[in-house]
Amino acid sequence: MRTISTLLAIGATTVALTAAAPSALAAPDTGSAGGSSSGCGPRSSADRLFLSKSHHEDESCEVQDAAIQLALSECRWLDSHGNSAHNQILVAERTSDTLEYPYTFLDAAITAYCPQHQL
Repeated sequence: MRTISTLLAIGATTVALTAAAPSALAAPDTGSAGGSSSGCGPRSSADRLFLSKSHHEDESCEVQDAAIQLALSECRWLDSHGNSAHNQILVAERTSDTLEYPYTFLDAAITAYCPQHQL
């Protein structure tokens, strides 16, 4: 049940962040067609790094895919709204109802997908 509610919450957060940010070309290709890093399909090195750092590597394929999409949305939001400590706090706080550790998640997203936003 927690997995379903997590998927729904991550999906809603992704929609909210995606609606607020136009598409960016800076994010690397993820290769996340579906699946866990162990058996659900191919993952890029960026995906594997993100899943490890965000502690999602043992989640279901669906949760991993949703987490990757949310991470990419966070990077796009920072791309379009500017990178600052304040904006990183805003992004993390917007996901605090969805994610158990939103700051760890954002750090993993930045490390894997948009390292230009590291402070």
